[in-house]
Amino acid sequence: MRMKDRPKGFTLIELLVVIAIIALLMAILLPTLQRVRRQAKAAACQGNLRQWATTLALFVEDNEGRLPHDFGGTMWILTSRAFSERGGDGHMQAPRQYHGVPTKGMLCPEATRSGASTGGGTGGSYDSGGTFRAWVLTEYAEDGSTLRVSYVSYGLNGWLFQPPGDPDDLLWKVRLLSEAPRTYTDVFSLRRRADVPLLLDSRGDSSSPTDDTPPPSSENDALRDNNSTMARFCMNRHNGHVNCLFLDWSVRKVGLKELWTLKWHPDFNTAGRWTKAGGVQPKDWPHWMRKFKDY
Repeated sequence: MRMKDRPKGFTLIELLVVIAIIALLMAILLPTLQRVRRQAKAAACQGNLRQWATTLALFVEDNEGRLPHDFGGTMWILTSRAFSERGGDGHMQAPRQYHGVPTKGMLCPEATRSGASTGGGTGGSYDSGGTFRAWVLTEYAEDGSTLRVSYVSYGLNGWLFQPPGDPDDLLWKVRLLSEAPRTYTDVFSLRRRADVPLLLDSRGDSSSPTDDTPPPSSENDALRDNNSTMARFCMNRHNGHVNCLFLDWSVRKVGLKELWTLKWHPDFNTAGRWTKAGGVQPKDWPHWMRKFKDY
């Protein structure tokens, strides 16, 4: 047969073979591409925390080793304008020149979306986030209109931001006697600051966990999502880890079970009930956490 008499184009079988090869290659490559994409987001998240490290380190340097105080809630420390502007009446808050974190630096790339608002009081409302959702602070003006909405994916170690209180207040004196051992007052005098978490992936503005607080029974256990448990930080946002900024200004990923081995406050038992040193068994963890590394 002469060349000009041969049929032009692909046959049906040839097309099906090519399509099958392309589909097979996509099936092989997609998981890898997704993994690379998540790793890139985790790296960007750590970059955000390093910006916070610079901001807070400058503040501590100029305030004799002290961190901002928790007046009206740690959410005010994290939201950009409030963090810069709240002050007066002896309230120690970071001035504007320290706050170099842009709005996008408030959000982990894995948790930029937010849920529906649940409403709130006359001054503002606070809505918890989730594994892949940011928490939201909505501020209202005196006339009830929305003044400002802040979206944040990170939360603070609440033990580090206890306010000094009023020395003439009897209730404050009682609180000081009961909680002073659990607070860090001078960053410069601390040893092993690399073990003290400061700011990390969270579905709330802050939490002050204790060493005996149990893990959440499910990844989105709202019943334990309050400011005294580990549930706000214990979530599978970065492949079994969360990113964390420590008090020595270092940033690294932390395993979910590793959260119970960090030094959240001076009296926190890092070999407590929920650690290998404390005798925890794999079967003791909720089902959703058993696949993660033990510490």
